[in-house]
Amino acid sequence: MTAFGAANGVGTDGPTVMVAVSNPRTESALVTLAGAVASHEGGRVLATHIVTVPDQTSLEKAAENRTDLDDSSEELLAAAAADAEAFDVPIETKTILSHRGIEEVFDAARTNDADTVVMGYGGTRFVGGRVEGSLDELARDLPCDFLVLDGQRLDLSKVLVPTAGGPSSDLSGEVARALRDEIDVDVSLLYVVDPGDEAAGREFLTDWAAGHGLGDADLRIEAGGVEETIGRVGEEYDLVIVGATERGLLSRIVRGSLAFETIETLDTPVLLAERPSSRSLRERLFGWR
Repeated sequence: MTAFGAANGVGTDGPTVMVAVSNPRTESALVTLAGAVASHEGGRVLATHIVTVPDQTSLEKAAENRTDLDDSSEELLAAAAADAEAFDVPIETKTILSHRGIEEVFDAARTNDADTVVMGYGGTRFVGGRVEGSLDELARDLPCDFLVLDGQRLDLSKVLVPTAGGPSSDLSGEVARALRDEIDVDVSLLYVVDPGDEAAGREFLTDWAAGHGLGDADLRIEAGGVEETIGRVGEEYDLVIVGATERGLLSRIVRGSLAFETIETLDTPVLLAERPSSRSLRERLFGWR
């Protein structure tokens, strides 16, 4: 790995939200999410541009011939810094040269002590054959919270959070609360039940909302299949935030799962959220180490 970059703004003792930008079409949406989370938690944004170098080219050689890279990377990271200004949070930018793709995101998160990573979804095309075999290991050892966006643009007014409880749903609720407080979006919560279980479902969702600072959210209790219901209801919103299950977010994206199918069928942008189950209680409560 070869990294170079610049820092902007002042330091902070709050959490570090690392955003991996790679495409001008998705940069603004990703920085919006990262900026809202960082601002809400009193943290900072670390914008990284990970440039994959062919295996046959050494990283040293690539770093020596950076003219074209510098122009494109600096333009992308400058746009990220400008978008982060809307949230008045400190931001640092880094370009990272690497022979690896998604594995480098994990390493950069660890190296920079990130508390949350925000990145775009690219499916198997992003992951690539070299990395797929190690995804299970990566997914079992997430270095921090991960937020993966499927969507190029965000025009946020109404956000839907399907939940059935669990650590990753806790993360979904935290992101929704940040978007509500920082961008003034309307939040709706969805709980899918079997027919006849609506009363118990409303009791669960009411308690869940109150426990996650979302007592003002619109509560939706829907009977039916989980995947079909999320797809149907989600079409009414600008963003659907889906918590990952115990199988691991990244391996589920590759192999197919509820979240994968929801992404493929929904026109609405989807944000996949996964919280490492190994995080301590303090880390889950306060969000940083």
